[in-house]
Amino acid sequence: MRHMNKLLFFTSDYSIGLSTLLTDQLFALYRTGINIYAVTGDKEQEPGLHKKLSNAGIPITCISGLDEHRNFWLLSTKIASVIKEQGIDIIHVQNNWQLALVTFVRLKLLFKKKLKVVYTLHAFRHNSPLKSIIAQFVIGVALFLFVNKIICMCNYLKKKFHLLSSKIIILPLGITDSFFTEEYVTPPTNGLQIVFPAQFRKGKNQEILISAFAKYINETNDTLSTLVLPGSGPLLEQMKKLAKSLQVEKRILFPGQCTREEIKEWYLKSNIGVVASNCETFGQSIVEPYILGRCVITTRVGIAIDIIKEGESGFFFSNEDSLVSILKTIYKAPDFINKIGIRNFHVRNLFRWECIAQKYKQLIVG
Repeated sequence: MRHMNKLLFFTSDYSIGLSTLLTDQLFALYRTGINIYAVTGDKEQEPGLHKKLSNAGIPITCISGLDEHRNFWLLSTKIASVIKEQGIDIIHVQNNWQLALVTFVRLKLLFKKKLKVVYTLHAFRHNSPLKSIIAQFVIGVALFLFVNKIICMCNYLKKKFHLLSSKIIILPLGITDSFFTEEYVTPPTNGLQIVFPAQFRKGKNQEILISAFAKYINETNDTLSTLVLPGSGPLLEQMKKLAKSLQVEKRILFPGQCTREEIKEWYLKSNIGVVASNCETFGQSIVEPYILGRCVITTRVGIAIDIIKEGESGFFFSNEDSLVSILKTIYKAPDFINKIGIRNFHVRNLFRWECIAQKYKQLIVG
């Protein structure tokens, strides 16, 4: 009888604990029949995630302090125990701390057990050019030496680590099931209803959106369109002041930090999802409006390069003026916006967790 590889899956991240995203992924992998065992820290991103996994009967061990950068020896000892007791063959880690722990464990078990390590490249420093180069080099060396397979979520990210291409698998993130509405929700036709949920920090570029939106309003005398900017962060008050100085404060909404369901409702009230970031390792704010059947206007970052076709599924912009030009082109064309939305809605299954989990099973577990 063919041996079924057993996967140890880390489901938490630094300071967050058990994450909503990784919980969704774990459920999807479990449902495909993968022989899986999960490990997590004692924190959780949202209340009830630990209970949700427990109620589903998914085998999991909670290691206290796993998501804090201390007690290295103690944590590595506990992880080694799990690996030996559960007969683990493959380990999937989510960050550099987890990779360091697992690498140390592998050295301890070097002559006793052969382990395959998978690493999902979630993020690295990319808003500072110098820090980005340093981070790519350091992470790249670690991945070259200690990882068997690297999961990149899009080709944009793969190109950042092209020297490791022989180890890289392209596998996007999935989107939570609640975003897959049963039927297409027709977008509003009262002007441009634009949404960009993001943290207010350097590199997200809300100032470009606000300035472009103000310029668009002034040049078209549009009285219907609105811009919604959910999120929190150190630059929030500065962005509110910018909107006021450009006299568009009544046309721009700042609803604060929102839950995923609240974000979904904002998208359903919109007809445009926009992304202005300098860089994205994936870009959930690109995919979420896409699968809900909305036109996406974005910079050339993350998954956008793989799924956005100019004039078919959305538009690319590079600066304030190019964004203004796009807005002026589409604001009197609600039927065109709707056509793009319908097209995106019909190909949304690319981002269902169940589809991604099947590919994972084939490419990683074998």
